Amino acid sequence: MDNPFLIRSDDPKKSDRLTPLCSVNKVVIAKLPVYGVDDPIEGMNVKSFFSAKIIADTVRKNAPLLHINDMAYSDKDLPKVLARKANDASDCYGAKEAQRIIKKFGSRLGLLLLTLKLGEKENRYARPDWTFAHWEYWKNVSDIVLVGGLASGSFGEILRDSANEVFALKCVKPYNILLYANAAQAAVLGCAACIEARSGVFVVMDFGQTGIKRSCVVMRDGEAAEIHSFETLPSRYMDWELPSEEEKLRQAKKLHAYLISALEKTYREAERKLKTDIGDEIIISIASYTSDGVLDSTRGGYAKLCLLGENYAEVLNWELSGRLRREVRVKLIHDGTAVALNFRSRRSTVCLSVGSYFGVGFPETEIV
Repeated sequence: MDNPFLIRSDDPKKSDRLTPLCSVNKVVIAKLPVYGVDDPIEGMNVKSFFSAKIIADTVRKNAPLLHINDMAYSDKDLPKVLARKANDASDCYGAKEAQRIIKKFGSRLGLLLLTLKLGEKENRYARPDWTFAHWEYWKNVSDIVLVGGLASGSFGEILRDSANEVFALKCVKPYNILLYANAAQAAVLGCAACIEARSGVFVVMDFGQTGIKRSCVVMRDGEAAEIHSFETLPSRYMDWELPSEEEKLRQAKKLHAYLISALEKTYREAERKLKTDIGDEIIISIASYTSDGVLDSTRGGYAKLCLLGENYAEVLNWELSGRLRREVRVKLIHDGTAVALNFRSRRSTVCLSVGSYFGVGFPETEIV
């Protein structure tokens, strides 16, 4: 089926472009698609009731019942703490409370998916930037692959099972929700599929909204044979609603300098730890609707980087080559698309990344 969220390129040397309309975080559940779920989210958009930050806030609110000291953890660590507590056989009461919280967010995932599946008129009217074609696409999707840190292990299993229970309440056949064994590494593995060389060691990065994941991939016979992960760095200078163009440019320069530093650090660290030359291809998954190195200038923390050059991949190529004293080639890939590249053989499938917010990727997207 045609995908209205993709702009196909007529030029075989250019990639398909994902439009910002693909975001499900802006879906408004103006009308609950099924009743019997005790959760007052009717009238809210998805971003207001499902995110890593909202999960962290829920854990803090329920810390006494969970038997945890929430002050000992940062927001980004609390979802992992919740997942561990759900499997804590030594604390049945805390584990039961953790499972209850995860089921609550699984139910919210189910309400989102059922809203997309049914496309009732109240919810269509609440998303005026989507046409009939956008809703029909979601109606006809067969499989949903859950990926990302929050879709790993038992956390992902509870999310899937609770979402399916929502469909059962409505007596509607659910999407076929699949869990990916390497959910936390999905973006890295997808990026590795874009490395042209069949062998060698290559830097792969994931520029997220809250963290910069750093790794290098060992390629053998065209396959990712090993992944070496380094310490994740916090994302910085991510504000995008800034008071003036001058301030936006100032913040863009700071962000760029930080990203260059992170890239050089990763390259040097990979050289030192693996004691080998590092390849000239650098693949970066980025939280921006990007195509062939051009970032989306309208939204997100990375949008302001467009002020530094029309093609940000070329900006990185030039400066990083100078820093490393060798020519390198940087490829930028939308983070949701990077994940979806693991499932190129699948059709009627959407990859839903469960992280800071929901990310969307389509396996049919062509990247060159």
